[in-house]
Amino acid sequence: MQMGKILLIISMIFSLENIFIKKSDDDTKYLQTLLKQKNIVELPANTTYKINGTLYLKNGQKILGNHATIIQTAPGKPIFDCVDKKDISVSQINLKGYGNDYSPTSSSTSVGILCFGAENVRICENNFYNFSYSPVAGLRKVKNVLFENNYCEGIGLNNPKYYQKDVTGVTLGGEDIRILNNRITNSSQGIMIAEGSKNITIKDNQIYNLPLEHGIYVDASCSDIIIENNKITKVNGSGIKIQNRSKKIPPGISKNILIKDNTVFDTGLGDGILVNNTEGNEVYAENVTITGNILKNIGQDGINLRFSKNSKVLDNQILTTKRSGIYLKENYSLTIYKNTIENIQQNGIFDEGSGTNIVMDSNTITNIGLAGNDKNGLSSGIFIQSGNNRQIVNNYLKGNPKYTQYSLYIPDGDQKTIIIKNNKFIGARDSGARFSEGKVKFKEFTGNQFDSQVSGSKILNQPNQ
Repeated sequence: MQMGKILLIISMIFSLENIFIKKSDDDTKYLQTLLKQKNIVELPANTTYKINGTLYLKNGQKILGNHATIIQTAPGKPIFDCVDKKDISVSQINLKGYGNDYSPTSSSTSVGILCFGAENVRICENNFYNFSYSPVAGLRKVKNVLFENNYCEGIGLNNPKYYQKDVTGVTLGGEDIRILNNRITNSSQGIMIAEGSKNITIKDNQIYNLPLEHGIYVDASCSDIIIENNKITKVNGSGIKIQNRSKKIPPGISKNILIKDNTVFDTGLGDGILVNNTEGNEVYAENVTITGNILKNIGQDGINLRFSKNSKVLDNQILTTKRSGIYLKENYSLTIYKNTIENIQQNGIFDEGSGTNIVMDSNTITNIGLAGNDKNGLSSGIFIQSGNNRQIVNNYLKGNPKYTQYSLYIPDGDQKTIIIKNNKFIGARDSGARFSEGKVKFKEFTGNQFDSQVSGSKILNQPNQ
């Protein structure tokens, strides 16, 4: 009986201590006490807490916020830390960052949930505001992370001292990552996947109003990536960017990437979809498929594909770009099939001539060369600067006679390795097609219609067949 009274008194003292902590200006100790007491913590609905520190989660921790709000009042500190922990769940909570503590480093801890090295993490149905780095940051070694149905609103560009490229909606790196059905706005970049990641699905997200860089950015040497059905609007950089630059980073080169059924509207300075390598010709992305995307009002090229092997660009709609519809450099075994390209300032397809085994088949290209820049072939429908082993078959191109100089222009290709067959190219101003002055016979040249509607010959430098 005496022991029961003692336990009751201790319990009352502990409760009073909790109440005292809760009434202070800093709720860090109060909330940390709750987290230590229970694996499953359910916060009272619609309450607000202010913390001046970090809340450390433990293995197996599940937090149900019931739309409570936690506000970080200290700079440079995460709200939740689950670094190297397992089986964590955070849902239905509003997290607000300090908001004015940006530092130019990808290892910043100005985040909502810090989860480096965490495994089996679910972050769902939360609202994140005002984080100077990212709502969720797990730059390395995360495994089996689900980020779903969250709203993320960043800080915009609030510090002119820095180029704030590391401000993102979510930054994760590791394997088995799913980023699904989130809304991300007002950050420098929407979704960032760190180098060397694999087995990534980015699907059904809405990303909009990004004032600095890209909607979705996948860094070097990532593999087995699905980017599907995302809506990306009003971003200053590229809508979707895949970076490939080093085979030294595990698991090596970028490969097995599917970019499918996304819409990208209104990029400021970037491309609609960009696959690029910035570290030398020996590094190629492999098995990249870009299909079913709608790209409109693009600040540079609709699709910019560089340094790839065994890739496909299929059934995309590219509508209004300030440079080319499709830009190609150093691609090997590439198929460009059944794309719709229209209202293009420069070339419908610009092929630098590097790489080999490139097939352009059944594409529809209309109203190109609208910038009226004839210099270096930039007002041609399809422009192939040089190269070999190309097939241009079954394409339909209708230029704008006021602007389109040539429908097809190949000034310096190895014509004996090129097939041009069953195309209908009309509406050019000067010539339906222009080839090299050597008039070398093509490997195959049959069933084509090349018409100039205003002046000049149908074909300039007609090859000997």
